[in-house]
Amino acid sequence: MIERIILFKLNDPATRDECAALTVAALDKIDAIEELSVGLPADPSAEKSWDLSLVIGVANLALLDQVLESAAFTAYLDGAMKDRCAVIKAWSFERLG
Repeated sequence: MIERIILFKLNDPATRDECAALTVAALDKIDAIEELSVGLPADPSAEKSWDLSLVIGVANLALLDQVLESAAFTAYLDGAMKDRCAVIKAWSFERLG
């Protein structure tokens, strides 16, 4: 399993819930995504740095590329989220076990 972890620092933290709902609605329809998790900061340290987390789980790197290059993901990230965010950081990890 490959996990794509994306962290967002929003321009307006008051929009966290709205952005979380938007994220689920936009990405839940992408078939290649096997797991989708959206999170809000759980402690003051996380809240200081980030407003929203997204973890996308896919079977392999080829499917991750398919997701990242899809029209739905591009519309979400470059359309819906880009102007709402001061910072977006992303990394991919292979899940062990």
